[in-house]
Amino acid sequence: MWKIALVDDDFQVLDGLRSIIPWEELDAEFAGDAIDGEEGLKLIEEVNPDIVITDIYMPMMNGIEMIERLRARKFPGRFIILSGYNDFEFARSAIRMGVEDYLTKPVTVEQVRQVLAATIEKLEDSYLSSIEQTKLSRRDNAGEPASEEDWLKSAIVGAGSMDSLQPAPEGWRDSRPIVLVLELTKTERVKGISVADWNLFKFAITNIACEILERDVPKHGFAWLYGNHAAVVLDPDHGLTESERLAECRRIGHTLVEETGRYLDLKLRYSLGEPKSSWHGIRESADEALKRLLTEDESNGAGQEAAPVPVLHQKHRKAIEFMIEYVHENYAEDITLEDLASRLFISKNYLNQLFKKTTGETFTNYVIRVRIEKAKALLSEGKYLIYEVSEMVGYQNVPYFSTLFKKYCGVSPSDLFKNKAK
Repeated sequence: MWKIALVDDDFQVLDGLRSIIPWEELDAEFAGDAIDGEEGLKLIEEVNPDIVITDIYMPMMNGIEMIERLRARKFPGRFIILSGYNDFEFARSAIRMGVEDYLTKPVTVEQVRQVLAATIEKLEDSYLSSIEQTKLSRRDNAGEPASEEDWLKSAIVGAGSMDSLQPAPEGWRDSRPIVLVLELTKTERVKGISVADWNLFKFAITNIACEILERDVPKHGFAWLYGNHAAVVLDPDHGLTESERLAECRRIGHTLVEETGRYLDLKLRYSLGEPKSSWHGIRESADEALKRLLTEDESNGAGQEAAPVPVLHQKHRKAIEFMIEYVHENYAEDITLEDLASRLFISKNYLNQLFKKTTGETFTNYVIRVRIEKAKALLSEGKYLIYEVSEMVGYQNVPYFSTLFKKYCGVSPSDLFKNKAK
């Protein structure tokens, strides 16, 4: 069985993760938890888990420092970051250390399941991966040059400085690169899909991207970073001005978005880094593109020209959007703020304050209003009796339903029913 350890200074998050991880489905077991990086370090060295889910901002020692120390000690496990903030500097550090995914709270049960399943699939392939790493290590020790693909990925996301990287392959030595970072947006189209299908989507996106790049840019490179992010290294015609080269890269970004949407019905976003004068600037350009993408509002589509929005605001907006969507889809069920708080890993009181600040009303009132509006529409159809409508919108107590209905609509459901009958 795969051992999973949890590190977070919020007890509610730890309890929530323990309850929502589908242990049996993943053939996994709970390996223990810790409330800060120091405790996490001791726990991980003691139980040697396969996967660690960790927060970043914690007392004593933060998550990034804990991962760095474990990596320095050659800990072979996989890391998944679950953070309350979409912080660029920490996201960049996570990429450098080969973190499997960087999730921003709030997350859904399905997101946690999907990321863990994908990570376990990689662990299952670890034998073949270790064989390949052994080959690469032997080749490096023998002084043989890395392949262009290996070199490019190291230039984008590798640990250490660019100066420690092997010399650039011949085709990149005189390059003036611009890095474009892509994000596969997790829409309804990809929600709940299997790990195998997720990998097929990534494979298909890679094929489309490479076909477009081979057609439009003589010198290019493509590499998946982490989770749903990929990087494209571009080196447009040096005879163009910098503004013209950037315009060409934007055109390619839009083409990637459009073609992926047309052929796969998938939504991509992209952002560009600044042009660099040599291959030594590849990593810096990638960081610039990633930072812009992480601070842009998803509603702005492709995103290159989007205005930055506060990341914390974006996190809160997503939580409220999830709550509203959930109410409209499940108004007939027993909906509680406690349940949603556990799903979103946010305390109940804070979530209610956040909802009221954003919508202007409490969550309880919003649920009642949605139910009453639905009840009003059902009664207007004249097909159902009052007690039937009451049950259809989540109220088993008909007198209570009638009281709420009159309070919100100004008339009782029986009056509305009589008027419709006439």
